[in-house]
Amino acid sequence: MSQSANAGNNCTIVQAGRDAILSIPKSPPMIRLVRMEIADDHEHGALRQRLNIILKNNGDVTAFLLKGSLISSGNETIRLCHQIGMQFSLSQADFTYDVAIDESTPSFVGKHSIAPNEVVNFNVMVGRKSGGHEPTVYRCFLRFDFDEGDELQTDTFHLMISGPVVWQGGYQAQGPSPEQWGRCQADNIRRLDRIGYDYRDQIHADSRQYVEAVAPGIFDRKS
Repeated sequence: MSQSANAGNNCTIVQAGRDAILSIPKSPPMIRLVRMEIADDHEHGALRQRLNIILKNNGDVTAFLLKGSLISSGNETIRLCHQIGMQFSLSQADFTYDVAIDESTPSFVGKHSIAPNEVVNFNVMVGRKSGGHEPTVYRCFLRFDFDEGDELQTDTFHLMISGPVVWQGGYQAQGPSPEQWGRCQADNIRRLDRIGYDYRDQIHADSRQYVEAVAPGIFDRKS
């Protein structure tokens, strides 16, 4: 996610209650992606992502949004380290969505005409066809195809999805040792770093000593 703010070449992205600037490397001259908000949507124990998208036509000719595509350029699953050694009871959730991020060409039909100076606002629910109860972080970007061959494309951002296999219960005879837990979390940090997602803030300050014990300095190497 780029923090550079060149007029007309960025939009506001809202995620986890925080505003940031998302770069728009490619767009038609008069079409503006004004804002995108990403919200968690929990259903039957699974996690989907709801994208609220706001587009504006600054031109004097009606534009037609033909198709939107959500393209993943990498993903890593977060291991739930406190569950090491657990035996699970799992089930399949009734998972509905507009776009499955694990399809070969994940896309949705646009069906939007945008008149001159008009603002359109619509939602896209993102899920996946297969996957377990541990959440997966996807690095992805959006592409919108308009009539006349015009295209708008965002910089990369992150989505988190779990399911449709969900956890109904489990049995754990013995939890992980501090060393096992620390190594598991260090592995999470390193793998998520590879897709540009900083997992460090998800680890409570009182527990970081166990990660530092097996990976000294890991909290100082933010990517």
